[in-house]
Amino acid sequence: MITVENLKKKFGDQVVLESINFSVNKGEVVCLVGASGSGKTTLLRCLNLLEEPSEGTLKIGDKKVEFGKQKLTKEDIKEIRQYSGMVFQSFNLFPHKTLMDNIIEAPITVQKRNKKEVLVEANEILEKVGLLEHKDKYPDALSGGQQQRAAIARSLMMHPEVLLFDEPTSALDPQLVREVLKVIEELAKEGQTMVIVTHEMNFARRIANRALFMDAGYILEEGPAEKVLTNPKEARTREFLALLEDE
Repeated sequence: MITVENLKKKFGDQVVLESINFSVNKGEVVCLVGASGSGKTTLLRCLNLLEEPSEGTLKIGDKKVEFGKQKLTKEDIKEIRQYSGMVFQSFNLFPHKTLMDNIIEAPITVQKRNKKEVLVEANEILEKVGLLEHKDKYPDALSGGQQQRAAIARSLMMHPEVLLFDEPTSALDPQLVREVLKVIEELAKEGQTMVIVTHEMNFARRIANRALFMDAGYILEEGPAEKVLTNPKEARTREFLALLEDE
């Protein structure tokens, strides 16, 4: 599904990702964990080409791109993004559009799908994430948890093979976190391929097949989520988890 080889990312002279190698199989849930500034979000953004890697290779689905050897074209970006949907920390909903209009916009304008069919599917997906009764409301009338579930629904409408989550609960009050995590857990049970940047360690242990611990732009440790997040090999991983427990 996803293969990353020798990926490197520089901002000017600063190297923020170095020698990144990992893969994600179809139906897997992989969590990226680590301290702030370790490179997790940058790596996730590279998978969607919101950031262009400086070197290395990215393959998603049937599309493969080599960085540093060829110029990235708009067609390359479009082909990579057709496989993935991105869910951000900050929801990124259109404030002047209703919830329904937010989630049908891209399938109709980008994918050129039939509006009648899109509306039928939109109602089904909104019911799935518990928002059908709010479909005519504007984002500012929704709670943070509802807005994040709407953002997930918007991504699902594009039929992505893989969903990329960047700290999906970090902008939420604690009481709203659970409702968003519940939706993500249901998607995992359905076999949705996902890569999730998260600080919710208990959630990651429950939902993830594998965990990647990042530190200073490197993947320092990788393995089954339960093992990495409960009994890690690396001292730096143990230190990070101990700090989270102390918070």
